[in-house]
Amino acid sequence: LRVMRQMPKSKLPHKYQHELFCNEVMLLPYYIASMNIEYEYMQLTGEYQPYEGLAFVDTFELAEGKQIPLFAPENSLRVKRQKDTPIFVIIGNPPYNAHQVNENDNNRNRKYPMLDALVSETYAKDSEKTNKNALGDMYVKAFRWASNRIHQEGIVAFVTNNSFLDSLAFDGMRHHFEQDFSAIYHINLKGNARATGEQRRREAGNVFNDMIRV
Repeated sequence: LRVMRQMPKSKLPHKYQHELFCNEVMLLPYYIASMNIEYEYMQLTGEYQPYEGLAFVDTFELAEGKQIPLFAPENSLRVKRQKDTPIFVIIGNPPYNAHQVNENDNNRNRKYPMLDALVSETYAKDSEKTNKNALGDMYVKAFRWASNRIHQEGIVAFVTNNSFLDSLAFDGMRHHFEQDFSAIYHINLKGNARATGEQRRREAGNVFNDMIRV
């Protein structure tokens, strides 16, 4: 919605119909997103236009080559159209959880063989550390997927955990960031609730009203 609001009105109809995509992996948020986007377009242009750029899909599965054909043909066509379209800007708030507490957790990380292999062959391979479990974090996979998806040019803008900044296990990831991007702008929102002592005193709360810990 923010992208649509910022866009010149003369370019919005073409972008909306052909070049603006988003994904949702849960059904209720998918329908809410569809309603919000179509309503926003109507507010901005004065006319209703169905939005065909929203796909009911796990974004990371787009890197796996072939999706399970469980959904309506219309949704499969939307997924294919998105995969076939060059993407130059990727904006997101990827999940971040490297570990689950136990088998009963509902946030267990899914396996993505091709994407996991890409992380292993790049970030993990070029790390000098032996314990690389943290590289299983979902936001790490998001960076790897997005870096590949924009190919030779583009922008990746994420809200993420900031452990990649100085954690030892992320040395390979930092090395590839230096290679993959011509410029990196980092806004550190601080407020790491896991910090202690002087660091915690300086950072105090965070911009998310202390609803997150990282």
